[in-house]
Amino acid sequence: MIFNMYTVYGKTGCSACVQAKQLLETKGLDYEYALLGLNYSLEEFYSDVPRSHKSFPAILIDGKYIGGLVELKEILATKYSE
Repeated sequence: MIFNMYTVYGKTGCSACVQAKQLLETKGLDYEYALLGLNYSLEEFYSDVPRSHKSFPAILIDGKYIGGLVELKEILATKYSE
């Protein structure tokens, strides 16, 4: 399974958001970082992310919601172990 574009929805002061960006950069993967209040509103956030997601970051791969930092780490660990 090959992923093309990662989107990280983050907010100011979020250490997990910084970790997600660093992880993607370390792997050399393309990503877009969207900052709450600057690049999107909560209304826009919940148009892409399920309302059950209550923490940051929220991550999409090729436009599909996958979860947060934990799920990103799991997916990348699987992808790079093959």
